[in-house]
Amino acid sequence: MKFVRFLLMTIRGFFTILGIVAGVAAMVIAYFVITGPPDAGGSGHGHGHGMLDPKDEIPVVFDIGLDPLAGGEIGLVYQSWLSPQQEAEEEDDVPAGAPEQFLSTEPSTDREQRRSRGHATLAFNRELSRAYVHLEIANIDPDDINLVHIHCGRPGQLGPIMVDFGATGDVAEYFADGVLSYEVTNADIAAATQGEGIVGALTAGCPIIQTIPGDRHRTIAGMAHIAAEGELYFNVHTVQQTFYGDIRGQLQPVPDDQIADARIDLPAAG
Repeated sequence: MKFVRFLLMTIRGFFTILGIVAGVAAMVIAYFVITGPPDAGGSGHGHGHGMLDPKDEIPVVFDIGLDPLAGGEIGLVYQSWLSPQQEAEEEDDVPAGAPEQFLSTEPSTDREQRRSRGHATLAFNRELSRAYVHLEIANIDPDDINLVHIHCGRPGQLGPIMVDFGATGDVAEYFADGVLSYEVTNADIAAATQGEGIVGALTAGCPIIQTIPGDRHRTIAGMAHIAAEGELYFNVHTVQQTFYGDIRGQLQPVPDDQIADARIDLPAAG
């Protein structure tokens, strides 16, 4: 019996070693399938499949003066003129069952009767790591402002929130001098995707693809993409017009010549 047990253990050990050797061999084969044999790609550091002939670098064929450190300069700029008439509906038209936190706490005024206005710029730096907001209001008491957002959506559409300016400070204080000046980073956009419950699912973050729930933009680059599609807007909400907002403005591209003329007045990229 001892001999039989010894024989079985020896056979088991043999197959264990054989399995290890086979596993190592498979890994070596997989490595060369992915990277190619040592003499196929030279001594470079590429990750090719060893199926293409080596290539030499080419001479410059289009020279715009590459400068990888110039990405912090201002690139694309958009602006919007905000008005009550761009709001989707009157506050009297708020649907039944709307969440209480979105309801006005003071009497509302119809859009045509309101004199509130705004003008804003949204400037992206070239490397799309920062965006700079300047939003000036007129005929609005800053103390009445309770929410200020950048939304994604087409004209007349109530779109999700992309930037919530109230997440990092008191919006009434931001507008104490009549102008909101704000640097937007990826963190601001990612924070807007963190809504909870059904309200959060409907209002928090802008979808990358409408048919993929939960796949939200989290970067300045994503915001620039939506702006280029013409589907980005500012909305200033007040205690009198909380659900739809008091003034709204769809963002439009600023012509290149105007950007060049105004560049000295734009904030320095950080």
